[in-house]
Amino acid sequence: MLTIKEALKLPALHETIIRAGESGTDHTIKWVTTVEIIEDISRFQEGEFLVTTGFGLNEDTPYKERLISLIKEKKLAGMALYTGFYIPHIPDELIDAADDAGLPLIEIPPSINFSTVTKAILEQMANRQIRILEDSLSIHKEMTKLALSNDGLDQILKKLSELTHSSMFVFDDMFQLHAYVKRHGQMQVEKNGIYMNNDSFSLKDYVDVLSREEKRFHHYVWHSFPCFLTPVKTGEFIYGYLLMINEKTYSSEMDEVILEHVATLIGIEFVKEYAIEETEVRLQGELVEEVLQKKDIDENTALRRGFKLGFDLSKKQAVLYAKVKMQSLFTKKHQDFGKQLHYIASQQLSKSTSQSILLPKTDALVALIETNGPSKTEDKQQLRTYAEGILKHWRFHYSEPLTIGIGRPYQSIGDLSTSGREAEYAVSYSSLLLSKTDIIHYDDLGFYHLLIQMQESGVPLEQFYSDYLGDLVKGDRHRTDLILTLETYLGHNCHIQQTAAKLYIHRHTLKYRLTQIEKKTGLNIDSAGDRLNLHLAVMAYKFSQADSSA
Repeated sequence: MLTIKEALKLPALHETIIRAGESGTDHTIKWVTTVEIIEDISRFQEGEFLVTTGFGLNEDTPYKERLISLIKEKKLAGMALYTGFYIPHIPDELIDAADDAGLPLIEIPPSINFSTVTKAILEQMANRQIRILEDSLSIHKEMTKLALSNDGLDQILKKLSELTHSSMFVFDDMFQLHAYVKRHGQMQVEKNGIYMNNDSFSLKDYVDVLSREEKRFHHYVWHSFPCFLTPVKTGEFIYGYLLMINEKTYSSEMDEVILEHVATLIGIEFVKEYAIEETEVRLQGELVEEVLQKKDIDENTALRRGFKLGFDLSKKQAVLYAKVKMQSLFTKKHQDFGKQLHYIASQQLSKSTSQSILLPKTDALVALIETNGPSKTEDKQQLRTYAEGILKHWRFHYSEPLTIGIGRPYQSIGDLSTSGREAEYAVSYSSLLLSKTDIIHYDDLGFYHLLIQMQESGVPLEQFYSDYLGDLVKGDRHRTDLILTLETYLGHNCHIQQTAAKLYIHRHTLKYRLTQIEKKTGLNIDSAGDRLNLHLAVMAYKFSQADSSA
């Protein structure tokens, strides 16, 4: 677009004089409006360049106040007043207001016609728009060639950097540097950031500004170099961010046009990568589903299919199961979290050396992951580390709770369905544990393993816990408050002060409740044997209630 400073350099405006607001000469002109008498200042739009005669300024004080109000609104790119016809000079009040507002106020002598001014500016604006359109078409052709080249993101960035004379940086959705090409000699690029003159570039700060302003692009200056930032996304799904830093120390109207083309192209590359992954996932997912659902699977056939898909099923594997807890029916209806979970998990697991296959579902994800630790403890820690990475990435974007269950590793393909069930059990029964956590290994369930086996064998649990909990669970109204008190007390090794603090009650209240528990169960809490039976009974009761409400 044409700026006030550039317009004043046009031959047709050579005799004009800027009387005030020189600090605003970089304002861009979106349109030129000529008016003799201004009656309604609300009709003016952002970026208009107003040319007026100043008729009535000498006699009409309200008219002068109206012009001052228009200047103070700061909507105009600039204002030009004719002198010599109706006013001998521009009034001081207007000059002061224009200086305060940073609005260029220009004096036009009577030797220049209205039409000469408007024609010169509009012709210049039109010529620039035509050049931008031609350049945009040329850029579009180049981008189309690159999109069809299938050279990969790194090569495309290199060609784009040459084409735009810019350093280019692609970040992932976690603000981590994904790929880049650097042209600025004084710039240092490290794994986690960009530096110039020992000053670190903070992507998050600029993304926050971009989000607040609700703009497609964010334009700013960093160490005198024009920078452009835009999200790389399809629909509402953000793959990452594109940062372009020009080598020249000034920006032009073509920069944003170029950036829009570039951002689209980078988005296409992300989508292409993701589409290839989705195809692989679909094929691999079919194999995972068969392996996890069939106990009597033909292992040789499964091994051959796995090798064709680049996955060695002969290695020790474990199942990780991630489940999103929907917060509302609206969320469940309008959000397919399985796709987001798959993207996040693939990003995290791609950083490891272990092979993995992902199976996305509507609001969950199943991951079959190789474990190569020399011991069970190290296998368990390795899987927890993967789960922690996925959980951290998830929380970076979403507020919906995510629970991740981890099954035990197994060497045999036939046992992998067991690992899958264990991972799901870990998620399903995680709420039964006294210490709440979002990552649960099947081993964390402890005694609940036995209860799960009893349930699968058809063994009734009600008689077992009723014998020990007595009146706490008899009748329609169970004493859940006393059951929770008992569980907390036993879980804190019978420590009165810790239990009272956990339950937010006075220790005397706790002692009274414990007395009531002994009366209703007929057992002595001071007896180690009775405490063990009570603890097992409480776990059986909670397990039974959780299963019946599932």
